[in-house]
Amino acid sequence: MTTPRSTMLVPWLVRALPGLTVLALLPALAIAGPAPDLEAGRRTFESVCAACHGPTGRPDPENPTVKALDPQPADLSDPLFNSREPAEDWQIVVTHGGQALGLSATMPSQAAALDEQQVRNVVAYAKTLAPGSESYPPGELNFFLPIRTKKAFPEDEIVWKSRLTERDGDNVWRNVLEIEKRFGKRSMGVVEVIHEDDGTDAEITEVEVGAKTVLHWNLARRSILSGAVVVAFPTDGDASDEVIPYLAYGRLFDGRWMFQSSARLILPVDDVDTGEAEFAGVMHYRWTKWPRRVFPALEFTAAVPFEDDGGDSVQWTVVPQLRFGLTRGAHVALSLGAEIPLSDQPYDTRWHLSLLWDFADGSFFKGWR
Repeated sequence: MTTPRSTMLVPWLVRALPGLTVLALLPALAIAGPAPDLEAGRRTFESVCAACHGPTGRPDPENPTVKALDPQPADLSDPLFNSREPAEDWQIVVTHGGQALGLSATMPSQAAALDEQQVRNVVAYAKTLAPGSESYPPGELNFFLPIRTKKAFPEDEIVWKSRLTERDGDNVWRNVLEIEKRFGKRSMGVVEVIHEDDGTDAEITEVEVGAKTVLHWNLARRSILSGAVVVAFPTDGDASDEVIPYLAYGRLFDGRWMFQSSARLILPVDDVDTGEAEFAGVMHYRWTKWPRRVFPALEFTAAVPFEDDGGDSVQWTVVPQLRFGLTRGAHVALSLGAEIPLSDQPYDTRWHLSLLWDFADGSFFKGWR
């Protein structure tokens, strides 16, 4: 007699509860300064910024001042550009000049002309210059890329991920090239090509294609939730295709702690019962607003197979890691981590490296000096 799947899910959910605790949030109070004065920001923008950026945020290509600039000033009226850039980065640029984040040196520092509150006011006003930008997820919710946890924010980036698994016998290298491209207001497509080398065979083992969309965000609470579906196509003819839906969540606490979590199901098309659920959560400590620094993080994962073999089947790992901002604006960044098993698993340690290039922020070679 076959056990109904609805009945099988009950013990599976019981076993999954420890993994679900990774997704739990602790209450925290955000520290907020005085609210920006938009009218004061408008006056500052018109007197200080409009000569180059234009009174509406769009530079006038016929303006002699604009013609003389190379590169041209940013179009603050573009809703995608305006939304994807966090206000804190703009505050750095206004205060310290474009060169501070590896941008144009023709963007001058206003530190001598504007105090901190005036900078906050003018940036807040500049954020109102792109009609429709409120329909795009804000860049303040674009948190650091974890090693295992899935991100919620849609990206324009290329990521190379490398993993060395130490185990009895031959170690295994796994390399992933991931290309992510935004489309629409809140969505992203992704393609991943996976290559593995076990010491005997070295080949492309899988190609994954998928899409992610932001379901909800709250800028005041600094939170974001996304959903995605990925389809994995193994190049090995004996392996099953897999459908992998997941949810990803992120939240910023106290301006310093970036919490992210994800829950995904790995569903083999040939036999769903052989699949598993994976839960992951990570906390990055952002100790400074300057992106070209080293940031620590601690990550946990739990893999829960659908089929209960009667043993301790939940596989736990902990992943201490460091993120290095390589360029001034950290649009090129490196992450290093060690994945340590906390349960009985067929490997000793996994060493992770990921190199990220956010190509929406410029060429790979921009901002290194």
